[in-house]
Amino acid sequence: MNLEVGNHKAQKLIKHLKGVIPQQWNVIVACDRGLYADWLYEMIVGVNWHPFLRINHQGTYQIPPCRTWRPLAEVVNTPGQSRSARVVCFKTNPLECTLLARWDIGYKDPWLVLTDLEPNQADVLWYGLRPSTECVYRDLKSDGWQWHNTRLLSPQRAERLWLAIALATLWMVMLGGEAENQSPTPNYQQLPNKHIAFSKPFNPKPLRQISCFLLGFITLIADLLNGLSIHLHRWSSFPPTPVDAFYYSSSL
Repeated sequence: MNLEVGNHKAQKLIKHLKGVIPQQWNVIVACDRGLYADWLYEMIVGVNWHPFLRINHQGTYQIPPCRTWRPLAEVVNTPGQSRSARVVCFKTNPLECTLLARWDIGYKDPWLVLTDLEPNQADVLWYGLRPSTECVYRDLKSDGWQWHNTRLLSPQRAERLWLAIALATLWMVMLGGEAENQSPTPNYQQLPNKHIAFSKPFNPKPLRQISCFLLGFITLIADLLNGLSIHLHRWSSFPPTPVDAFYYSSSL
């Protein structure tokens, strides 16, 4: 669950979903930094869900039984580092929790995430589910299926459309995944040394320029324009993601 709403709306949403989501489900509630609040953390824990709240690097923490307060900015101070530990976070309104930290190379800031899960039960990479949810949200609306134009108010009608949209989205991602896998590897050896391709640090595995969803959409349109038949692909075409470990984790 990706939570980015105000105080009153968050409380109302959590109370509503509490009675809908099956109790046997393990629910991870992710929030972007700047939205952390102790009442929100406690409310999520209170309904037996697991907070996964990103925080800013201002403030301090301590690792029991040591009582020394340390700056959060020093949990990971160099790209390439990661760390997890049970801590007491913040001098004001202290919180006993697990602190997950990771700073990947190429990123401006690290991830600092607070959760009630034990360090060996959680992976900070799960936080990557939050921005991926935003991408899916765009795919459903203005970047893709134009859901906002339906203006539906009936949940019963909406749930049928959502089922169709979910299957269509999966289809587009599978098409895009296969198209990406079939793309030729760039050949830099034939380029002159001063080519613009070398103006940035060389990456043997180029970063994805467009999403698998959009690539699948383009592939489908191109196939139709070329008179090719519509077809489904094997599940092996589904592209891997950095958060696959979340779905296969047996620790929860």
